[in-house]
Amino acid sequence: MTEIHSFGNLPVIAHSWNKDRTQIALSLGKNDLRIYQKVAGKWKLIHTLCEHLSRVLAIDWAPKTNQIVSASADYNAYVWTLENDVWKPQMVELQRTNRAVCCAKWSPEENKFVIGASDKNVAVCYYEKEQRFWAAEMIKKRPKSTVTAVAWHPNNQLIAVGSCDYRCRLYSAFVRVVDGQPQTSNWGTIKNTGELLYEFQSESGWLHDVAFSPLGDNLAWVSHNSIIFAVSAADPSQITMEATNYLPFRCILFMNESALLVGGHEFSPLLYNYDQKQGKIEFIEKLDRQETATGRQSVGRRFDQPVIQTQTPEPVSTHQSMITQLVPYQKENGNLVKISSADLFGQIVIWNLSDKKEIVIEAGQELRGDVDETLTLELRSGKAEIFGTELAIGHKYQFTSGMKFSIFTYWGCTIVSSHDDYYVARDENPMHIYLNVHGMLEQLRQKADAEKTRGPRIMVAGLPDVGKSTLCRMLVNWAARLGRTPILVDLDVGQNQISIPGTIAAMVVRRPASVDEGFRIDMPLVFHYGYKTPGENIGLYNEIVSSMAMYVNIRSENVEKSLISGVVVNTCGYIRQEGYESFKHVAKAFDVDIIIVLDSEWLATKLISDLPSVKVITLPKSGGVVPKDAAKDKFRENKIREYFYGPRNNICPHVFTIDFNDVKVYKIGAPQIPDSCLPAGMILKNPYNKIMPIAPSPTLVHHVLAVSSSSDPEQLLAKNLLGFVVVQHVDPDKRSLTLLSPQPNVKNRLLIMSDVLFVDLK
Repeated sequence: MTEIHSFGNLPVIAHSWNKDRTQIALSLGKNDLRIYQKVAGKWKLIHTLCEHLSRVLAIDWAPKTNQIVSASADYNAYVWTLENDVWKPQMVELQRTNRAVCCAKWSPEENKFVIGASDKNVAVCYYEKEQRFWAAEMIKKRPKSTVTAVAWHPNNQLIAVGSCDYRCRLYSAFVRVVDGQPQTSNWGTIKNTGELLYEFQSESGWLHDVAFSPLGDNLAWVSHNSIIFAVSAADPSQITMEATNYLPFRCILFMNESALLVGGHEFSPLLYNYDQKQGKIEFIEKLDRQETATGRQSVGRRFDQPVIQTQTPEPVSTHQSMITQLVPYQKENGNLVKISSADLFGQIVIWNLSDKKEIVIEAGQELRGDVDETLTLELRSGKAEIFGTELAIGHKYQFTSGMKFSIFTYWGCTIVSSHDDYYVARDENPMHIYLNVHGMLEQLRQKADAEKTRGPRIMVAGLPDVGKSTLCRMLVNWAARLGRTPILVDLDVGQNQISIPGTIAAMVVRRPASVDEGFRIDMPLVFHYGYKTPGENIGLYNEIVSSMAMYVNIRSENVEKSLISGVVVNTCGYIRQEGYESFKHVAKAFDVDIIIVLDSEWLATKLISDLPSVKVITLPKSGGVVPKDAAKDKFRENKIREYFYGPRNNICPHVFTIDFNDVKVYKIGAPQIPDSCLPAGMILKNPYNKIMPIAPSPTLVHHVLAVSSSSDPEQLLAKNLLGFVVVQHVDPDKRSLTLLSPQPNVKNRLLIMSDVLFVDLK
């Protein structure tokens, strides 16, 4: 959960909290400090501290001593002390500073603080009790440009300094009057005040912020060229850097010894992980969870055509302007669990990084859930998989609203979730049975490899909503993990997992499906059907199944690896009357060896009787399978939207106008005329595959049109598709069509009308 607090529309240059987080001190770009207190859920201004003559650039509130240090462009720094509900200032003696004081920070023990100025000066300041003033111990080997950031080591005697000369320096901040004796440090021996221990060179770009890890073993900084740097005390000579594609960062914090949080012009804090052993800094996630970044290529690449991406949608973020500062808000066991961020629009946002629940799943159990809002899951330990795709430890997987997930573990694991849209299923499930089927298929593949014969061909059948598509996905994923390249054929025209509704499709599976985005679609074979169920034109359905089977057989015969890996065929849940005959047609067309029937003894018995040469296996359905009649229309709409806009809405499709004369639109299949309407004795041939030209008219609006690869209208049934377009507008007067397309033009003039509709509300 995030808390958003607004303090007007002035920029928050700096902010700091009191000990119990009931008050906040702000610099709003003016020469005063404003202290607000939360009263009845609202922030009330209770103090205005006016002593500076120019803009206040830095604020730090010491929680234990309840003192505030402020630094300003008027060359001065003040320490504010609360006496009788009045904040009294005391100027710090910065005699050698003649430029703006850019940064100030209290030490961990709050008995001194450090300031950095634009005249290159760095001063360690402490209170001189006898003289009753704040003295400054100047660093002699000072930076060569403006000091932009300072940070304290947990031992209270080391400081890190960032400046505009592209360098981060590590100085001794030991002050004998205050510290007594120097402490040992993992960064080296501490002796005199201002002693330069290390100087780290950045590639380019001035430094904006520096930070130590909670134990002080690691140091990190960010520069204006969007690079994150980190170094470990274990090997200070090895600087790790991560050049990002984001806008420049302005601030950085260590959440723990390895987790880094950065913020800046990107509007959202970004979480990274620093692995000092491997010398890597890896991106984890945006705290806002909005995705405008990369997904897979436009689905237009399915048909091996170039994709022109014109623009990327703007993110919707909590902050609406640059993040100016990240400040620790709450710690647990030494690690940060809450931070606050400020921006140029007067907003303070509190981010709760502990909003994640840890779930322990025992061996043989399954974590299931329906996602109401964006859900992030991370495997912390053990081994687990989603539909046959193995999860990587430490990787965060995002599931968007409406998605379902099922995480199964054979060995036991620990999952961290950002929400509680899940439950652990402890009932008996058939995953071990499914895995045994995979083992049997792999043995058949090994035998085929040794004998140079054909591998297994499997057809999965059953009633609607019993998990046929999921089982097919698991079988091909498991095969791909072993280096096999099975062919996945999806004949489900209503919920096709390879192409859009109203089609059948096939693809070679070379790698397991992505957990977030599904299969990587590389040049699939797609045939037009045009309806959502086989029963609407069963003759046409059987004919395109035969065409698909012919191409799949050719592929298998010509590519030895595909021949050995075999074929997995997913079918529709249409099994009564004509549907059952269609099942038999599919089995014969693809010459299947094994039919897996899910949760239907009747169907299994019929197939055993009618197809004695085929091995029929009956398997139970998973307990996580639920009827999805209400969600089918949403699934179909999302599948079409994903085709045009990408899996994460990160693709911008093209909208263009084309003349009637530049394309020809056809419809396959004509209505069956009842026998009662025909002359006596006349028999009319079934018109299921009749190819009829369609005159462009407003009735085409919102219809999906398939782009055929055929140049001959008579070959529309026998040829595969190149892609799809949607008719957005028809202008009869100008004789033009306005089309939505992943490509900037139509590659072929022959278009096939589908009964599938898509209303683009984006």
